[in-house]
Amino acid sequence: MKYLSPIKYLTIFFFLFLNNKVFSQFLEPGIGFGVLSYSGDLKRGYSFSSSSIGIEVFQRLNLSQHISVKGGVKRGSIKGNEKILDALSKRRGYSFKSKVTEFSTKIEYNFLDYFDETGKKIFTPYLFFGIGANMLKNVEKNNIKVSGKNELNLILPFGLGFKYLYKNRFSLALEFEIKNTLTDQIDALENNETLVKNFQYGNPKNNDFYYFTGFKISYILYTIPCPQNSAPSNNIY
Repeated sequence: MKYLSPIKYLTIFFFLFLNNKVFSQFLEPGIGFGVLSYSGDLKRGYSFSSSSIGIEVFQRLNLSQHISVKGGVKRGSIKGNEKILDALSKRRGYSFKSKVTEFSTKIEYNFLDYFDETGKKIFTPYLFFGIGANMLKNVEKNNIKVSGKNELNLILPFGLGFKYLYKNRFSLALEFEIKNTLTDQIDALENNETLVKNFQYGNPKNNDFYYFTGFKISYILYTIPCPQNSAPSNNIY
């Protein structure tokens, strides 16, 4: 089966719905940059250690002052090495690197109405959660390149962020996202026969996680109403 390249996926998604006349005034296309990091059998918890650059394009649909739905495509790599300092980890000395392409849909809740046209509220913290899937391909083990296969995994993303509205058109955001992968296969340990034969390589009941920490900018597609056609308390909804 022939797959589209990740760049084509990103391009198609970015322009999706841009010509939709029904919802165009509420659409918010954007792009994000940040770092992807991993936690699992090699490294517990969140840290910037062994992080990699990630990029995302997304389309947000603002349903109300507080509720938004966002679909996105993220591309980057995930890598890790031994950070649990015990005798087994030192002996094993394992490391990996995988390429990931992620698709997700999330619901966002804005705590403040930062679309308020009076200009008094131009920022808001927000929470989000959703569902998605990723295509993961292991490309390196113990600093040796390998030819892995694309594996499809279900993910449950959730997190928090902070948005700032600039000139009523641009949304600037800082975001921290946690992704529960519902699998223990992100670090590809179970596929290494030598490791399985000689070492206990982790707890298969503990799911692997990865994280995205980054900056996002989006452009809000709506028409600001004329004063004669709107009451002072009106906003874009």
